[in-house]
Amino acid sequence: MKKILTCCLMIFVVMHSFAQPKLSVKSFTKLSNDLDARVNEPIKDQNGDKCAIIKVVTTQTGFSFDCGQIGIIKTVQKPSEIWVYVPYGAKRLTISHPVLGILRDYSLPLTVEKATAYELVLISGNVVTSVDETIVSQWLVITPIPSDAMVYINEKFVKNGVYQAKLKPGAYTYRVEAAKYHTEAGKIEITYIKKELTVQLKPAFGFANITSEPGNGAKIIVDGETLSQNTPFQNVQISSGIHTIQVIKENYQPSSQKVTIVDGTTSDIKFLLSPNFSEVNITTLPNAEIFIDNELKAKGAWQGRLGSGVYSLEARLDKYKSAKKDIEVESGEKQDIELTPTPIFGSLDVVSNPSGATIGIDGQIYGTTPNTIKDLSVGEHNIKLIKQGYSSVEKKVVIIEGKTVEFNDTLINIKPSTAKMSKSAPEIKPVQNFNSDYLKYKKSKNFWLVSTIVSGGAGVFAYLQAKDSYTQYQSATTDAESLYSQVQMYNTISPAALAIAGFCAVEFVIKSTKFSKAKSQSLGLYPLPVNQGAGLNLVYKF
Repeated sequence: MKKILTCCLMIFVVMHSFAQPKLSVKSFTKLSNDLDARVNEPIKDQNGDKCAIIKVVTTQTGFSFDCGQIGIIKTVQKPSEIWVYVPYGAKRLTISHPVLGILRDYSLPLTVEKATAYELVLISGNVVTSVDETIVSQWLVITPIPSDAMVYINEKFVKNGVYQAKLKPGAYTYRVEAAKYHTEAGKIEITYIKKELTVQLKPAFGFANITSEPGNGAKIIVDGETLSQNTPFQNVQISSGIHTIQVIKENYQPSSQKVTIVDGTTSDIKFLLSPNFSEVNITTLPNAEIFIDNELKAKGAWQGRLGSGVYSLEARLDKYKSAKKDIEVESGEKQDIELTPTPIFGSLDVVSNPSGATIGIDGQIYGTTPNTIKDLSVGEHNIKLIKQGYSSVEKKVVIIEGKTVEFNDTLINIKPSTAKMSKSAPEIKPVQNFNSDYLKYKKSKNFWLVSTIVSGGAGVFAYLQAKDSYTQYQSATTDAESLYSQVQMYNTISPAALAIAGFCAVEFVIKSTKFSKAKSQSLGLYPLPVNQGAGLNLVYKF
């Protein structure tokens, strides 16, 4: 009987030893800086809330998990660990394995929160489920975002960018920081399992779209620092907080705003600029030159913008008194100004001997001598006296402002020719004229005349187009560059075409002179009457 009792006791002890669970939990910790459950790989539960992730550290596979009525949402096998997605508020976890046994209703020591990661390290009395605990160091990998962020371990700077190194088991502090980002810091426990941590910094900056009206091209200044680009400037990165933004544009009042930039948001900032100029339109005589503060602006008319202030205007024209005017310009107003130079006059007394000669001044008839011609413009004039039976007189006279200039000349009598032709004598026409140069110079003269007209017309057209484009360019906003290119092009064409026209005109004068000379020269055969017969007379005219 005693032997039977001893045998039963041994069987009980053996069965009891096999019935002991082989699984146990070494540690259960909250991974405060792990963003997998919140950002990287989140999963929602039946209520639409983001689950918590319990990262079970083990090198074994084949585990199953249960957390009671609330249920496991999902399990994902990862290298060296299993991710168990559970609803927030889970309190217990049962872990089963066909070889290692079962850990039933393990009471979670921490409150399970939404979208939070936890680490559960499993060990076994007979089987090491993760890594041999005799290992004295393990890898730590910290991946920062942005990629050039500075990584600190135990308050010591270790790396810009991804940090990876072997560390002894224990608790460490880390800190990741970068310019214009909020610093992230925390603690991490190094065990016998490799630790990988992604730290995504939250931006400490926002963005701004800065525009100005009217028009673009305003300089942007943020807290006293000028930006590289003018308005419009899209997606300008500015650190979070309150900033003073100012825009400055020529001929407009500077404008500034206090702007609050919020992390990761984009602000639309619009500046309405007040004009600091006046629209001025100046008209004068067609050929008069317009000067503003002694600077030549245009001929005939000028339209443009002038900033606030006082300006001296003047219209100048040869043989005219300049028209001058000072104006005061106020912002936002429009002014139309007319400047009219007045002509400068003198007088001319014209006397001839004998009197009664017709007076011509610059091709215009002014009666007969003696005569006083008033209101002649100052400067040089061409005077011509003509009287039948007398040789004409042609001279130049200079008229002086406010004075009377005298012109007195004697006309020379032209004696009648002694060889008078009988009025009844018939006109003798040549039988044949020989003049080859006449036709040659006539064609050449006409060619150079046409060339002069065409090239001169092109030069004048280019000059007028340049003037018109320059007028538009002065008030242009969006197409100023295109108009400026047109002005340069026409300013290049105009002098070239006019130079060609001048050359052609010189050739025309030369060929016209030769044409006139050739026209006066001829070799002709004229009929010659003789007694009881007829003949031919060879005559050369020059």
